[in-house]
Amino acid sequence: MKVYLVNVALIMLWSFVLLKYKPSEKKKKIYCTVVALQWILISGLRSLSTGADTENYYRYFENGKVTSWNTLWSNLFTYLSGGEVEKEPGYFILQKVFQIFSDSYQVWLIFIAVVFTGLMARWIYKYSSMPELSFVVYSVLFYSFYAFTGIRQTLATALIVFLGYEFAKERKPLAFAIVAFAAFLLHKSSLVIIPYYFIANLTLTPVYIGILSVIAIAVVLLGSQLYTPIALFMGFSEEAVTYDGGGAETFVFLMLIVCIASFVMYPWISKRREDTTNIYALIYLTVVASLMVLQNQGFMRIQQYYSLIIMIVIPEMVLSIKKEYRTFVYAAGALVMVAFLTKATTSYHFFWQ
Repeated sequence: MKVYLVNVALIMLWSFVLLKYKPSEKKKKIYCTVVALQWILISGLRSLSTGADTENYYRYFENGKVTSWNTLWSNLFTYLSGGEVEKEPGYFILQKVFQIFSDSYQVWLIFIAVVFTGLMARWIYKYSSMPELSFVVYSVLFYSFYAFTGIRQTLATALIVFLGYEFAKERKPLAFAIVAFAAFLLHKSSLVIIPYYFIANLTLTPVYIGILSVIAIAVVLLGSQLYTPIALFMGFSEEAVTYDGGGAETFVFLMLIVCIASFVMYPWISKRREDTTNIYALIYLTVVASLMVLQNQGFMRIQQYYSLIIMIVIPEMVLSIKKEYRTFVYAAGALVMVAFLTKATTSYHFFWQ
């Protein structure tokens, strides 16, 4: 618990030092780098007991040392041919390449943290109007998965979201296709982000909004007829998963609340940014994915690709509020997030503990 609270406290402290007094692009870049380093250390120096999958990936790492290159290339060919393999082969090939330089699992964890957090910090630097708030949102809502769990999807997300957003926004189909293919080799669920490329730059006309609304309603009404084939393809359980009142349900409803509020505030947010259509395309997909999660909790992995956009949206919502109320809303929101962190936090140990 102390690690997470100290981390958030430092995120806010550096923001006062670097962003509030004579702000500049250079100071913003330094700030994002410093906070990224904090998360790289927290994620990379964790023990095997921190994170649901850390120990499982340790076994993958050790098994990779005795796995032949012929086996890896064979699995890759089988995967690309539509055959069945235990896990997506791109991760194990990347792991094998890394082991040429180091056989330390701890160094591997640091490498993963550098790739994901570095690309996330770059994304926040380029697209967030309040990077300190974006980092706090990550440090409260998203860290438990991307910093400690699901290494394959973490790498896929770094490519398809943090780079894919930029390539979709700038209409670079070849670059988007390359990162999409690389992410597919790491985790096939990353394919769910591909529709974003085709709607990222569509103007939000009443007709367009109406069509998207009909699709969202259809997602709810079709039920298992839609979810089952997607779940089978993605490798999730096709059986319905029910909630037990835990954090996943709270997270989903929080996403829906933020998304609905962002649509209400669209007239103000659209005046602040030139990439409004890009942002709201992801918000729409977050709503659809959240509705899917309400049917089957297994689709949390799909929703996570889209929901990261709230790291950019929440700062815009705060800045769209009148100045006389902004400080109060910002402070109240920060307190709510810290309270959420203290309630939902996972245990943490450094590798030497």
